[in-house]
Amino acid sequence: MKPKWILALALLLTTTTQGRSAELRVGRAAVDITPAAGIPMNGPVRPNVPLTTAGPPHDPIHVKAVVLEEGGQRVALVVCDLTSIPLAMIEEARRLVGETTKIAPEAVMISATHCHTVPQIRQRFLVKAGEEVRRKATAYIDALPGKMAEAVRMAEADLKPARASAALGREDSISFNRRFYLKDGSVKTNPFKGDDAKLDQVLRPTGPIDPGVGVVSFVTEAGKPLATMVNFAIHLDTIGGEQPSADLPFVLGQRLAEVQGPELLTVFVPGAAGNINHYDLLNPAGARRIKGPTETSRIGTILAAEVLRTQNQLVPMRSTPLRMAREIVRLDYHPEKAKRLREQIKETPRHFDGEVEVTNEGGKVTFDAEVLAIALGDELAWVGFPGEMFTEFGLTLKNASPFRYTMIHTLANGAIGYVPNRRAYPEGSYEADATRCAPGSGERLVEAATRLLIQLKGDSQAKPN
Repeated sequence: MKPKWILALALLLTTTTQGRSAELRVGRAAVDITPAAGIPMNGPVRPNVPLTTAGPPHDPIHVKAVVLEEGGQRVALVVCDLTSIPLAMIEEARRLVGETTKIAPEAVMISATHCHTVPQIRQRFLVKAGEEVRRKATAYIDALPGKMAEAVRMAEADLKPARASAALGREDSISFNRRFYLKDGSVKTNPFKGDDAKLDQVLRPTGPIDPGVGVVSFVTEAGKPLATMVNFAIHLDTIGGEQPSADLPFVLGQRLAEVQGPELLTVFVPGAAGNINHYDLLNPAGARRIKGPTETSRIGTILAAEVLRTQNQLVPMRSTPLRMAREIVRLDYHPEKAKRLREQIKETPRHFDGEVEVTNEGGKVTFDAEVLAIALGDELAWVGFPGEMFTEFGLTLKNASPFRYTMIHTLANGAIGYVPNRRAYPEGSYEADATRCAPGSGERLVEAATRLLIQLKGDSQAKPN
């Protein structure tokens, strides 16, 4: 018997209607969430770092939704141009979806692209803002759950008969592991910032990248493009500055629309990129740390080219059965941070640490993390993790998955922060120092996801009643 703190939910959706496979219908929509000038932007929250506010947008930011229906049952994949999304906001958006659509709240996956040139959406980080700026920021923040639900409602209203196909490409020239072994035996994340002359002290990256470019294409029965979902592991921090921007997904969408038509909705989903960015620190032939519109355009165009090449390899997906499963995994808090937290909260059994609801019982500090899996047919699945997963976890899950195409959504249905692998903890440096997760947390999340995928694979092969 599973411990009571693991909540598992499996929904097997009807696969036949009078002996025939049910029809797949797909709807898509985008809702603009570009902030007005003067709204505080996301950025470091430190005493010596001034608050930055939004200037005129470089490009719009959106909430994008793709709704799938098969056999009268529906799921929603929602992706927001935000750095991360507080769980309370996601829960409110899911509640609104449940009230205003035919989609169950637990059948909604809401994730963030982790782009960095977007508004600050956490009230506790607005302390440096003046009263009027805080008022405007609060109004923006309060409207976001409604915007997410609106995107789902619009996508549901857009439902039409469709076909799904998937393929896997490869692009290994634009993403790089950002953790390095140095000659002195230490490990550093993006070492020697501002002093590239010292980069000769770098030995090698501590781990791999994930070059996989997952592509899921939805078209009408007549072959007209509806939506393309692109899954790739990279930090969206290529443009910089104070102008709101969706970063490279904006360029990606532009390039694909130029080829496939303006009605196409491109949805970029970051994979497991907790230790991946676009800095090529080991390239002695050129500049190694570049940000700005030109670099964003370059990277987005390269990725678009690979998506277009990969679309020639698209494999049609069997549309039934559409199903989902989720598990709430109770994770241990980082031991040293848990000790400090217990000193602060004493015997208080519940505590909000600013991001997650913490349980303090029996000498242990724990918190919950949701893993959600959605499958379409017997070859395509999406998995949502609530943190910034190290890329090794993405590779591990793809290798373990019984599905040919496994798309990984990070910062989905929660925001628990960095999720390093076990090896990173003794190595230290930024991600390992910043995490609230105890060693082994990421491995447990991947194990949960693997169980869910195996379950869904079995469901796809079960004979209908």
